[in-house]
Amino acid sequence: MKLPHHPLFAPALLVIGLVGGWLIASSRHADVPKPAAATAMPPTLSSDKLNAPAGGFDPNFVKTATVASAEVPDLVPLSGKLAFDAEKLHLVSARVAGRLDQILVFEGAKVTAGQPLAMLYSPDWISAENELLLARNTVRTFASANQKDLLEDAKATLEAARNRMRVLGAADADIAQVEKTGVIADHLTLRAPISGVITARNMDPGAFLNVGDNFMTVSDVSNVWFVGNVYEQDYAKVKLGQTLKLTAPALPGRIFTGTVNFIGTNIDPTTHTLPIRCTVANPDGALRPELFVSASLQTGMRTAVVVPQDAVVSYRQGQYVIVETSSNQYRRQAVSTMLLGDDRAAIVTGLTGNEKIVVEGATLINEAMSSR
Repeated sequence: MKLPHHPLFAPALLVIGLVGGWLIASSRHADVPKPAAATAMPPTLSSDKLNAPAGGFDPNFVKTATVASAEVPDLVPLSGKLAFDAEKLHLVSARVAGRLDQILVFEGAKVTAGQPLAMLYSPDWISAENELLLARNTVRTFASANQKDLLEDAKATLEAARNRMRVLGAADADIAQVEKTGVIADHLTLRAPISGVITARNMDPGAFLNVGDNFMTVSDVSNVWFVGNVYEQDYAKVKLGQTLKLTAPALPGRIFTGTVNFIGTNIDPTTHTLPIRCTVANPDGALRPELFVSASLQTGMRTAVVVPQDAVVSYRQGQYVIVETSSNQYRRQAVSTMLLGDDRAAIVTGLTGNEKIVVEGATLINEAMSSR
């Protein structure tokens, strides 16, 4: 649209523009806030670095120390589980066929060697008792008749009858009782072959046992086995007789020891690990088969940087320590560690031995680095 031409039109436009510009500028200056009171600046963060605030961290929460090297055990971590010591496990089986009329102890019971476990009714057992009494009476008859030639044969027959009862499972006390009283016991007493704990029961009262059937398992738990796997790169370090240390989350503060008594001959083709077995002393029965444990095998000594366990932090599936690079400047340093016990850790790789690291408060600094 064509604007009209007038001598006063241009000055009027100039005045309107100046007034409008002043109003807009005033409005913008009114929107600008006044400066606030001074506050502490937050730490300056980068991927693995942190600058502490002015004045540094509170020394009550963050402490540093210069690391040092020391001789520590060279430990190989192991994965595995606990199991009963198969060398001290005994199946209680029938040596003669019969009916299991009574069970005297059940799973979990502690027993001693020779303790009665069950009562078995068996015609073969009763027949063996009758043969014993017959042989005993024959010896007495020949002895009273002073027939020495026949007496020696009768004594041999009596000893054979005793041995047969032993083969059927009788204790010497059972045999002596029958000979002394002349009374036949209706049931054969099945006794514990070793001292231990009843860990399994396969039959109920009234079941029929054939020769060789096992109805109960007794395990000596004074020792247990640790059955573990050594990784391919570590198996050359493992030798028979080396010391194994175990800890269990269920038993805090306790360390159990054992010795390697078996090393497998073949590498597992699937896991590329070598099976080993260790006998672990369990004097109070605290260790139980299938209990979750962490184990390490000492294969020698090595020099490593030793730090408090709290100085090691985790980040993105890795392990780190917090190194103080200069005054109030910190960074993460990737490390590989080996737990030593007593709340200490050995730094296998990642530190040279002269760094200054955070020994208390590392978790707080690690969280600050991660909260980006």
